[in-house]
Amino acid sequence: MRSALLVMLFSASLALAGEPGAYTPQPNLVGQITSALVASKLDHLTPHTYQDGGKKFSYNLQSVASLGTIEHGSERVMLATAFFIRSSAENSEYPPPRGHGYLLCLSPDFKLISHCQLDFPNVKLNGTQLLRGDETIADFAAPGDVIRKTGFLIDGSNFLPYPFADRLPSRQP
Repeated sequence: MRSALLVMLFSASLALAGEPGAYTPQPNLVGQITSALVASKLDHLTPHTYQDGGKKFSYNLQSVASLGTIEHGSERVMLATAFFIRSSAENSEYPPPRGHGYLLCLSPDFKLISHCQLDFPNVKLNGTQLLRGDETIADFAAPGDVIRKTGFLIDGSNFLPYPFADRLPSRQP
């Protein structure tokens, strides 16, 4: 009886956490997200090596994760995260600096639509809310013309450019 209760409780908690078992037409999400980052050709989203002050460094993609999808009318975008860290200088005794992450919006065919910096760790998508622990750091259901011009405020300091086709142009000075 006790084990049956635990199984039911565990099953209920999975249902509240989102849809981890939902059908995914492309099961290689990690590979597709990584390919989208490389295809973006943006230095801050592409793993690479570089020289700085005569020292060689590498900029490493440490992890990517799919958070889920957001729907707006007939449009769907996938939210994902990417975490990068710069290596120590080649032959250096010093540890690498702290890493940094990005929130990514990808089209259904895995093209990067928009992105912004994101503080880590522990982010998840629950319905239309992006959560860190129990705190909502963005709500993708928030209406308004301001959001359609500027994007979604993430973590109170970063803007994720509005990823949908009904984006409003921002005024230019």
